[in-house]
Amino acid sequence: MSYTKANYEDVDAVGGGLHFLRDELDCVELGFSVLEADPNWSGKPHDHAEQGHEEVYYLVSGGATLVVEDKKLDLEPGDAVRVSPEDTRELRNGSEESTFVIAGAP
Repeated sequence: MSYTKANYEDVDAVGGGLHFLRDELDCVELGFSVLEADPNWSGKPHDHAEQGHEEVYYLVSGGATLVVEDKKLDLEPGDAVRVSPEDTRELRNGSEESTFVIAGAP
């Protein structure tokens, strides 16, 4: 049996509160990240068409809006949204701190 264990708090955050765990966990295809978003934080609009990666955004705590193409999806804790690789997405945090789990793979 083979496994790798990591704690996201032991991984340096990129761009504020984004902890990329893919390398730390030795993942081959799965991207796995934890985002601790400050109030009113917004991510940049992006897609993963070139890489062919779909993503799932799971809101653990707080409140946010995920914009997929031009559709605004209000999120509350427990909500999960899958986004196709070619769709543009932008995460916009609400007025309180939020925590997300983001997973992506081809």
